[in-house]
Amino acid sequence: MLEQLLNNKLVLTGIVIVAVVLLRLSLSFIFARTRWSRKDKRRHINTVHNISNLLLVLGVVAIWVSELRDFALSIAAFSVAIIIALRDVVQCLVGGIYQASMRAFSVGDWIKVGDQFGEVIDSDWLSTTLLEIDPHGLGSGYTGITLYIPNNVFFTQPVKNLNFMRRYIEHTFSIVRENKGGNPFAAKDFLIGRIGEHSEAFSEVAARYCQMIEHRTGVELVGTEPKVSFTTNELGHDVVTITLFCPREEAHDIEQRVTEDFYNFWYSGPVEGMAEVGP
Repeated sequence: MLEQLLNNKLVLTGIVIVAVVLLRLSLSFIFARTRWSRKDKRRHINTVHNISNLLLVLGVVAIWVSELRDFALSIAAFSVAIIIALRDVVQCLVGGIYQASMRAFSVGDWIKVGDQFGEVIDSDWLSTTLLEIDPHGLGSGYTGITLYIPNNVFFTQPVKNLNFMRRYIEHTFSIVRENKGGNPFAAKDFLIGRIGEHSEAFSEVAARYCQMIEHRTGVELVGTEPKVSFTTNELGHDVVTITLFCPREEAHDIEQRVTEDFYNFWYSGPVEGMAEVGP
């Protein structure tokens, strides 16, 4: 029977607790009866309490060490399983915290995440909702498609805030013409003049807006003056590349007008000397 009691961990735990408590009470009583000063008595009694508590913990842990080890392994295995199962959720949560701390964008901003381009209409800890915009950002821009982007993509994809380009954009487009004779540079001054006429209504506002963007972002833009350059492609055709700073809603319309002006220059002869430089 004694052997069975000693093998019973609950009984052993009780014996250890009683033994430690009795030891502590005995030593405390002895120190309290000594002729030491009150300060020394309190210090020794406090030491006895601390040592007895340590012995109690060590004794209980020694008795239940195997069960505690199994319990710890079970907790560790359970934790690993939970982390694996909720890995994507945890990554999205951390991505949401990362985005909130970086303040890369807020609701209403235009952003580009990887190849996705849209306006932020909602953002929480797990995902960001975008209203997709035409990749060229022209016209009304919206395609009617709603994008739900998990926040974990912020760790793997670059995020571009295009909010300053909601009103004005640097619009670049190219016109390709088969070279049947004539110097294509003859159209450069004509095109710059026609772009200036198309941009006259908003030129002052565009200049102020461009300066505001440069001041806030610290990036120097190409400016509001139109840029016209000429190259050739692999077929030997002339390629005219035009860059202008204009309202986003008018970019497509201005592109069509300039393209019409370019072909009118070559095929309608609106300027003097057209017969000499045209095909």
